[in-house]
Amino acid sequence: MRFDPALVKWLATGLFVSVLSVSTTYAVHYGKGPKSASTNAPGESSCQAEKCHAQNALNSGGGELAVTGIPEIYEPGKRYTLSITLLQKGQKRWGFQMTVLNEDSLPAGEFLLLEPKLTQLKTEAAADGSVRQYVEHTLEGSHMGRKDGPISWAVAWQAPTKPEGRVTFYTAANAANFNKKPWGDFIYTTLDTSEAPALAR
Repeated sequence: MRFDPALVKWLATGLFVSVLSVSTTYAVHYGKGPKSASTNAPGESSCQAEKCHAQNALNSGGGELAVTGIPEIYEPGKRYTLSITLLQKGQKRWGFQMTVLNEDSLPAGEFLLLEPKLTQLKTEAAADGSVRQYVEHTLEGSHMGRKDGPISWAVAWQAPTKPEGRVTFYTAANAANFNKKPWGDFIYTTLDTSEAPALAR
């Protein structure tokens, strides 16, 4: 069977444009911030589970994701400064997303920006109808080209005005290789808890 050379060229060009379009869309969308509800919190998944960055298993790259500043026992209404730190040898682009929920998987407290050029706030309706707040990186906050890390983002969390029991901070982060494609990246997740004063007695 012989194929018309013009048809072959047209098909090849169309395929190339389609692949280029997907890669460009991926690079722009996730560079500016991850898809909401990707922290691995209850009712959510991670970018690794959703096949956005699925080549490597979750938490498998030998790097590290750490969140510091979360109080062991939170004081109602008090504001705390948190630091999210990510490192991974060989990677060159970075991102994260965090949400905090109480024991009923409802939002607890409120995030406030300390680095508005590097971080941003978003809201998303969860499956149970509640509206969750997320803090995550911006395009500038993805630190394009910075190799190996550690990369850190600072955010503020204001505790609930009344005790809500134990609250859990769900964080997911992407140590990317900066090839503008969804493979070769490492997704890390962590969860950290803070107890209400009544639970500490």
